[in-house]
Amino acid sequence: MIVCEFGKLKRKKLFRIAFLTTFVMPLLYFLILDNTTLDNIMSVVRTDNAFLLLIPFSVVLAANLFFEEHDCDTLKNLMCIPVTKGRLTLAKLFVILIFDIGYELAGGISAVLLTDISGESLEGLWQEIFLAAETGILIWAAAMPCILFVVWCNRSYIISVIIAFSYAAINFILHVNDRFIMVPFGFNIPTLLPVPMISRWLYQYHSLEGAGQEMIDFYNRFRPYFVSTPVIFAVLLGEAAVCVILMIQVYRKQSV
Repeated sequence: MIVCEFGKLKRKKLFRIAFLTTFVMPLLYFLILDNTTLDNIMSVVRTDNAFLLLIPFSVVLAANLFFEEHDCDTLKNLMCIPVTKGRLTLAKLFVILIFDIGYELAGGISAVLLTDISGESLEGLWQEIFLAAETGILIWAAAMPCILFVVWCNRSYIISVIIAFSYAAINFILHVNDRFIMVPFGFNIPTLLPVPMISRWLYQYHSLEGAGQEMIDFYNRFRPYFVSTPVIFAVLLGEAAVCVILMIQVYRKQSV
């Protein structure tokens, strides 16, 4: 089933083009700015690429995978094999997960190459690569609430695109708002918001080498609200698991 889902994705030029956008942000940063250290270019991959581009792409990809059988009237044939809607849902979500990890890793590799071209040090290379892969997993989890909403609405691609980019824009705005990132970890709304939580995890790995006093002061104010890797994965994957369970139930109840 997973191979078949990848086969359908491979035939769609739109998503191959979407995948190539992972190289755009690092290249623009490399061409425009002077401070092209590995940490700075990789931070573009982990934030701008992930928050602004990868989240909406994940949701639109999900809409395409979930709606295609309805549009082509092939879902009845799949149900006759038989293939359960639960397994079909998990296969589609696994494809999205691989897409997200690949998107972040490809952007990370491009950042490494650009840093090497600029003559900057590649110190901390493997940590940056691992952070990129982990960010891909977390972005997948962060997209789950929006994917659940899209599947539940069962509307057109246009509506799905609007929902996806609105969700990404709102999360991006919240992740730079002190009210949503400088909040103690606990049972509260900021802790349940995926992108602000990812920001609270990522920022602790940002290098302060050559940083100005203003950035250092912000880092020190932000430090008490950082979250560890086990915590961020537990929270976001827990939320994703709930969304996946609900998604399976919603998808099962939809007419064939």
